[in-house]
Amino acid sequence: MPYVRNKGVNIYYEVEDGPEPAMVFVHGWTANLNFWREQRSYFMGRNKMIFIDNRGHGQSEKPLEKELYSLDHFVSDLNAVVKDVGVEKFILIGHSMGSMISLKYAHEFPDEVVALILLGGGVRIRAFHRYGYPLALLLGKVAYTFSSKYVARLSFSDEAKELREWGWKQAMEFSPSYAVINVYRTLARIDLRKVAREIDIPTLIIVGKEDKALPVSKSLELNALIRNSKLVVVPKAGHCVMLERPKEVNSAIDDFILDLNLDDLYTGKVLNREV
Repeated sequence: MPYVRNKGVNIYYEVEDGPEPAMVFVHGWTANLNFWREQRSYFMGRNKMIFIDNRGHGQSEKPLEKELYSLDHFVSDLNAVVKDVGVEKFILIGHSMGSMISLKYAHEFPDEVVALILLGGGVRIRAFHRYGYPLALLLGKVAYTFSSKYVARLSFSDEAKELREWGWKQAMEFSPSYAVINVYRTLARIDLRKVAREIDIPTLIIVGKEDKALPVSKSLELNALIRNSKLVVVPKAGHCVMLERPKEVNSAIDDFILDLNLDDLYTGKVLNREV
């Protein structure tokens, strides 16, 4: 299976062959690369695709040390994966925590990221989770099953009961409590407002109208900070909008990419184009 070792930690990823530019997918907190299953099937054969399991999640290694879950480590893991695959320019797509990793990556490696797509994201969560953070630490240590079910409820709309159950089972199987707590500790301290203001890459922002984890206000803030970014609000969808409303999400991604000339996009000639 494809792993790359980055600073002593094994990072798992999967690749679907297709034309470049590649699409690189980065999942969110307590999720894994399976959360991109609808996009994987839709874009199969149309673009090269790379799916990464963030450290502490999925089939990647889950170190015990809390200092190994910094945002810089996640960004470094992503860089190690794309270098291992051998892609030089790509469309970067992140969900929730993955949107924060993607935002930071695009800021650090602007010549590699030719377009940025952020789903259910934001530049900071501390204000929203001010009271939930200490509670999450407590519940994660003494009642992980209960707290993970609560996270699942935040991650999907009320109508998506089957998906919510599936998402919860994925978290229980692939995301141990200590890793979840360590990642949340990092998330609660992130503030990417300055980074977002300096992004000069075509950016699409997608959010479910019923997102309870990172509500529409977080995407509105992103949209205001990233110049020339485009915002799409998907009705009747929660935080995992790409699973709940794949048709609408895939269509929005399609329209966004098609609006860019891929020949020019791949050579980096439209980085300042308004989208």
